[in-house]
Amino acid sequence: MADPDNYTDPPTFLSHLQRNPRLQPYDFWPLVADSTVIVQHLSSVAIFVCCFVAIYRELVSPELVVGLGSAATVLGWVLWDFWAAQVEAAKTDLKSARAVDTYSHFSGFDGQADSSSARGRSRPSSRGNDATSGLGLTLTLSNGSHAASSVQSRSGSIGFTPSVSSEPSSIVPPSNGRPAYPASNPPPGYYPPDSAFSPRNQKRLATAKSAILICCALLGLSPILKSLTMSTSKDSIWALSCWLMAINIFFFDYGGGVGVKFPASLSTNAALMSSTVLASRLPSTTHVFSLTLFSIEVFGLFPVFQRHLRHISWRGHLALTFALVFGAGAGLGLTTSKNGGWQRMLVGTLLWSVGAALGMGGCSWWLIGLQRYKNVVIGPWDPARPVIRQGGWES
Repeated sequence: MADPDNYTDPPTFLSHLQRNPRLQPYDFWPLVADSTVIVQHLSSVAIFVCCFVAIYRELVSPELVVGLGSAATVLGWVLWDFWAAQVEAAKTDLKSARAVDTYSHFSGFDGQADSSSARGRSRPSSRGNDATSGLGLTLTLSNGSHAASSVQSRSGSIGFTPSVSSEPSSIVPPSNGRPAYPASNPPPGYYPPDSAFSPRNQKRLATAKSAILICCALLGLSPILKSLTMSTSKDSIWALSCWLMAINIFFFDYGGGVGVKFPASLSTNAALMSSTVLASRLPSTTHVFSLTLFSIEVFGLFPVFQRHLRHISWRGHLALTFALVFGAGAGLGLTTSKNGGWQRMLVGTLLWSVGAALGMGGCSWWLIGLQRYKNVVIGPWDPARPVIRQGGWES
């Protein structure tokens, strides 16, 4: 008697049962290190809110805030440009090394062909004093002289003579031991002689033009932004700005890498909209311009620098984390008191630092503790799922 299709052998039913086969347990310190990105963003939001409160209560001048923010932005851009130049230089050196290896490989191949063909026949005489040994090509130099190759082994064995166009732009002659490049494929780091700037300098000029254009646009829009929410009550403005800041915090791209071009557009747009409605409550166009430009620097440009700094230097990332935590704590102590003072700033710094440390450690332990409740049961009754890996896939 045959067994039915749904027959299950009781003794071996649970023999292949697996619980959490792909579970990767968390470690405490890596979780704390990853949480520094969240602490940095929360501190940045706190610093921006404190700057707005200080400007609104006339504790600091808006020129001081935007001046310090712009100076920090320029310093960050200089560091970012230095890192980008190092990366491009490394790529250029790698391409040059590969090109030199390729040229050396083909040069050695032609030298071996010359030595093997010289045993069976005499080499043809060179043409004048301009004859050189090479790849069997006729090169036209800048002064009009011709360099003819003396290698004819392959042409003699096959029965034809290779002909190459003698236009001056067809081949770039080798110099100083470097390989010859066709004019259509210039060597790495090459840019046309008629260009006064290298590609890196052209990018720098484009960045400076963009910065000037943004500043001019904000100067023109400041009077309009100042009267944007004239007919709206303050309570509605405070509530709207709080909700927009919450959207910025919850939808921020905390795991974004260096190659992300447009990270967390919803988060960035929410923060810029919140800063716009807050700036509309300030008394003058100078205040509006300063706060709006400062918000662009904090929410638009600063996250890019944060990702690059974390990718380049972990110590620099930690130093920036401490600086932001101390700055946010000092700002909270300054703005939450009536008269301010150094004592309030120290108390605010201490409280914010302790809160950040407890939050990082407590949330890490809490996440580790939640793993005990993870229960994924896999058995032979489940359909096979392919595991896709970098080198292929396996079922």
